[in-house]
Order: sequence, then structure tokens, then C-alpha cells
Amino acid sequence: MKRTISLLGWIGVIFTIIALVLTLLTTYHFTYVKYFNDYYMLQWSIFGTMIIWAVNMIIFRSNFKNIVYPITCVIIACVTMFFMYMKVF
Repeated sequence: MKRTISLLGWIGVIFTIIALVLTLLTTYHFTYVKYFNDYYMLQWSIFGTMIIWAVNMIIFRSNFKNIVYPITCVIIACVTMFFMYMKVF
């Protein structure tokens, strides 16, 4: 279970990096990729990656003091979702 969540976290990171590169390339008109012409896919990938990493850090938490990092990931995911709700993409 722990290895699966860890693997999903790294897959999310790789997808987020690819989404970032494709979004920048499409935004600056170097190439055109249909789904990356705005920041919507990048925001979804950041949201998913932050949720997966929060779950990953909660599972691997060694003591109660390390609760700051998962909470930070959840806050980043919530802020990203807020910007998506407000149509900032």
C-alpha cells in the first residue's frame, strides 16, 4: 500500500512537470497542444499531486510533529481548487 501511494506520488510529480512544460510551450506559441492552451490542466495536475503527497506524508509520518507538511499540501490543493473555481486559468 505504501509503495503504491509513493509510486502514485512520483507519477503525479512527473505528470505535473510535463503539464508545466507543455503549458509553457503552448502559452508562448512554440507549439500547440489542445488541452494545454490554458492553465486548467496544470491546475488539475497540481491539485492531484498535492492530495497524493498529503496522503503519502500522513501514512509515512513518524511522529505528530510532522503534521505541518501534509497540511501545507492540502492548503496548496485547496488554493488551486479555489483558483479553478474562480476561473483563473
